[in-house]
Amino acid sequence: MKRISLLIPAFLLLGGNTLAQTLKIHSGQVTVAIPASQAGTMNYGAGGATLSVMGRTYDTSEIDSITVDRTPVENGTVSVRYNGGKAHVTVTGDIAPHLNVTAQAADVSVIAGADLQTEVVYRLSGTSSDGSFFMDGEFKATVELDGLDLTSNRGAAIDIANGKRINIILKDGTTTTLADGAGGTQKACLFVNGHAEFSGTGTLLLTGNSRHAYASDEYTLLKPGLGMLRVLKAANDGLHVDQYFKMQGGTVDINNTKGDCIDVSVTKDPLDECNGQAFVEGGTLTMNVAAEDIKGLKTENQLTISGGSVKATVSGNGSKGISAGTDLVIEQNTATQTRIEMTVTGTTYMPGDALLESKCRGIKVKGNFTFDGGDIRISATGAKSKAISVDGRYIYKKGTLNCPVDSAL
Repeated sequence: MKRISLLIPAFLLLGGNTLAQTLKIHSGQVTVAIPASQAGTMNYGAGGATLSVMGRTYDTSEIDSITVDRTPVENGTVSVRYNGGKAHVTVTGDIAPHLNVTAQAADVSVIAGADLQTEVVYRLSGTSSDGSFFMDGEFKATVELDGLDLTSNRGAAIDIANGKRINIILKDGTTTTLADGAGGTQKACLFVNGHAEFSGTGTLLLTGNSRHAYASDEYTLLKPGLGMLRVLKAANDGLHVDQYFKMQGGTVDINNTKGDCIDVSVTKDPLDECNGQAFVEGGTLTMNVAAEDIKGLKTENQLTISGGSVKATVSGNGSKGISAGTDLVIEQNTATQTRIEMTVTGTTYMPGDALLESKCRGIKVKGNFTFDGGDIRISATGAKSKAISVDGRYIYKKGTLNCPVDSAL
């Protein structure tokens, strides 16, 4: 450990140096980066067997090396760079004492302690055809996807177990591609346990080889100005969201799903806000519904479309472009024009079966349908197919549509 003992006194002398010296402690695939201005007093203990820096004690036998350079450090960040069969993790010194970081080959796990009550930014980049990222904690966090190309052969590509607000940023000008392993028990290729909020103008491509391409156990929000979220394939739903789904902007393109394109379900707590609802307020949502008896946009409760474009190509027998579990409201309530466009081609799924029979529909509403602005254009062909079918009342206020509305009341 001679290299360590010589470097530390030299680094201590640089604490006030304007050249922004950074001490880096390297242990396997993990590096802790400590600015000179924050290092404070660094002490050896146990006869040189331990080293204490910024509230964390290291076993010196596990330190590969310590280096000093002028790399700038942004507090509260964890950077993960994938490179083939390995991943390297850099943690800033201010949060290192509160994190349990492991990296084996290209599988990375970061678990924050309950005492860490500040937001951490996780920056993921690089490429691996056999890697993953797992994160957990008890405080909100940000995950920045910076041109990441990550495939897991065993489970989820990204698994965020943290149940708080998770801000997912698609870095401007980049494309991130994620795929998971087939036959696994994971819920999705990209899974978020908490409230996911997407922003940034980049592109995110998802492939769900086991179940869903994307899933969240609480609400998912797509913010104004979002770039593109595209599902290339899903063994079940494209996007599976609990509590509610809100789209304020961006381009969402969903293809090749064996389940619904977007499925919004209720949570276990009936008092959760907007439980089982979906809101489309802007952006462009395009869905290719090509399997039998599936839905494009499905909700367990009310669906409200107040701006933006919803397009669906429906070709599976018994399938629907939109399926509202209770009421449907289509209105013009934002600066972005509300427009619904659908081409429906199909007939009945499982005809004659009292439980499974399902007819092809552009829009299916189990409650009431209120049309209060916008433009609806649906073409439906095929035996017993219909453009719009409403189990409850159809309430027309204003707007244009080119198809009949079949209402039970």
